[in-house]
Amino acid sequence: MALVAVLWMLAALMITTSGVVYAVRGEVRSVTSYREMAVAGAMTDAGIVLAARDLAGARERDNRLLRYEVVIEQTAVGIRIVPLTGLIDLNAAAEPLLADLIAVAGDVDRATAATLAQRIIDWRDADEQARPDGAENGAYAAAGSPYRTRGGSFESPEDLLQVLGIDFDLYTKLRPLVTVHNRGSGRVDPSAAPQEVLRILAGGNEQLVRDYDGAREASGRLADTTRFPAAYIAPSRASPRFLFEASVRLSSGAYLVSRRVLDISTGRDGLPWRTLWVERVVEPELAA
Repeated sequence: MALVAVLWMLAALMITTSGVVYAVRGEVRSVTSYREMAVAGAMTDAGIVLAARDLAGARERDNRLLRYEVVIEQTAVGIRIVPLTGLIDLNAAAEPLLADLIAVAGDVDRATAATLAQRIIDWRDADEQARPDGAENGAYAAAGSPYRTRGGSFESPEDLLQVLGIDFDLYTKLRPLVTVHNRGSGRVDPSAAPQEVLRILAGGNEQLVRDYDGAREASGRLADTTRFPAAYIAPSRASPRFLFEASVRLSSGAYLVSRRVLDISTGRDGLPWRTLWVERVVEPELAA
């Protein structure tokens, strides 16, 4: 009996030890992951500061989409700088452009995309008169939504989640392609646009996107834009506001991506720029 008791005690100790070892390994993995994320976040923040410093100090500012890589402490940091003129302005874009944004980038059928585009416009306009397929406050109440239309400007891309019918999955597809800080005409400058936005301007025509992107690489602002709908196209102009995007590859193969919208024409507290919006996310792959 004494031997059996000892054996049971040894078994219990082994189980307890195994549990402690498993817990410690889990803690080590968590700490390692947190450390990797913290280091990657610091690297992306440093990359954005370096890119903003260089752009703010340039004598002649390039208003085209820029992509390059910097190395910080032996870590490769991908940099993408998008003038806000190359993104779709939620506060000024017309209904057809919003509908193409939702249909092409969101992979939504055209009828639903048109409805959601009208709801975006109803959300931001000051009147209570709903568009034919739009939605004002009565529709939100009837649907049980906790939100109501603002009757004013979108203040951040996250406001899209308040629009009736736009869920988080659709929002994540639209978020990198839109801005609320451009203060422009609602049209897009193709020379400043990333490929995802070019795809919207082209109505999903991949060949047109490849043709224009190649011409843009070769001749910059002189690339022919006449194959895009004229109503979507803005003339190229200098903009003081940019989306800075920095990315670091993680051990999992995904990327930590930091994004900031900066106005480099004015700053506070001695800095040569002003931060308008900040985001940090983990993404499985990088946009072109």
